[in-house]
Amino acid sequence: MKKLFTVLVLTFFLVGCGGDDRSSSSQVNRCENVPSFIISNIESGLEIEGGGSLKNAKAVKSNDFSSIYFISADLDGTGLEGDRDIATFATNKLDSAGLIFSIDHIAKEFSVFPFGKDTKTNITMSDDGAAESANCVN
Repeated sequence: MKKLFTVLVLTFFLVGCGGDDRSSSSQVNRCENVPSFIISNIESGLEIEGGGSLKNAKAVKSNDFSSIYFISADLDGTGLEGDRDIATFATNKLDSAGLIFSIDHIAKEFSVFPFGKDTKTNITMSDDGAAESANCVN
């Protein structure tokens, strides 16, 4: 009887401390605000007729790279008046000027930044943090 009680207590303890409660602290909001100078740097490389801007830019630090932040934002400009024109970029620094890559096809189409997939870095939307940053914009 004592053995059964011990097994039940241990089972209850392990289930209670279990590892798959994704609704609480294990799902940390990774969305960060993007410094205005980085937004300006990206905007300076946009190729949108009549000029373009970024709205609601959010960054997420990638767990796949030691120093890559994915930045997604709603592109605004001629032909981009909708709220689903989300472009994703990547940078190696969020606290100072760094390299900038276009990561998705919207960023590639409307900016001068090299397409991450076509560079030695091979940064893509499949990497950790890319889709998460786009979800932050919604």
